[in-house]
Amino acid sequence: MTLIGQFNNNVTRLNLLEKKPLFLSFTHRPDATWYNRTKPLAGNAPFVHLLGTDVAAMVVGGVVAAPNNAVIDQNNINIHLDITAAKQSFFSNAPVNELHAYQVNPGGALGCQYLSWEDSCIVSMDLSNVGPPWMMSGPFNGCHFYVTRDTVTNQVRVHHANANKIADPTEVGHNRPDLAEAYMDGLMAAAQGPNEVITHQMRKDDYLARIWDPLAGAKVESPVTLAYRNYKLGQGRKNIALHETMCLVFGIRTAPNTWDFFFHVAGVADYKRSGLRSNRQGYLKTVVAWQAM
Repeated sequence: MTLIGQFNNNVTRLNLLEKKPLFLSFTHRPDATWYNRTKPLAGNAPFVHLLGTDVAAMVVGGVVAAPNNAVIDQNNINIHLDITAAKQSFFSNAPVNELHAYQVNPGGALGCQYLSWEDSCIVSMDLSNVGPPWMMSGPFNGCHFYVTRDTVTNQVRVHHANANKIADPTEVGHNRPDLAEAYMDGLMAAAQGPNEVITHQMRKDDYLARIWDPLAGAKVESPVTLAYRNYKLGQGRKNIALHETMCLVFGIRTAPNTWDFFFHVAGVADYKRSGLRSNRQGYLKTVVAWQAM
């Protein structure tokens, strides 16, 4: 079965991904030279910075505004992907599936429309009806993902919003995790066209282990962590803790301007069980495998 066939087949899809976390390879991933961003930064220049004064000026009348130069359009581009079995040495050689991205097809790889990301920006891309019937974006470690549809043309666009600099505790005037989600929503509002409506969105509490609680003024366990703990408790596990999580987003085109979107979450968990190898500290565990958006 072809790779796209595997992703389109429910049983094979779960066998491929649910039992092993999926990670984008550090050595084979898209970089800024692979794609062209059409607005507003000429020559693929990066978004340089958010000053502390920028952050302080964001909240106006209770609404978080976004700087215009943080809204980027990207040309639709294709990359090539394959999946191999691997191990994550950083996590006790836990078995994983590793996603490799190539600019030029090395042979046997799957063509894919790719949406990139930029620090503290939103990057948007039209999905093509004539390109590969698959798209991906990521990894996500606190970003938001949005899908919009133009009510006049039916054009589907995808958007990757990032707020790294907002919550950076190392820079003067930053360290505002309470603004991060509102900032990303502000980026989305700035990127949204006059006829576009949001049809899908993946937010922090859909995949992160811990999220910012403005009332507590600190990070607390997310619904993902609570669901995972309840699942493990049902298996008789104890001392359950879910730590870092990340995810990748995929889309599969089923008809012109018609896409199914999924996100695949993996994380690091501690728990204890009876019998041999009772302590599973540091073991990689897929938390949410292919959840439809």
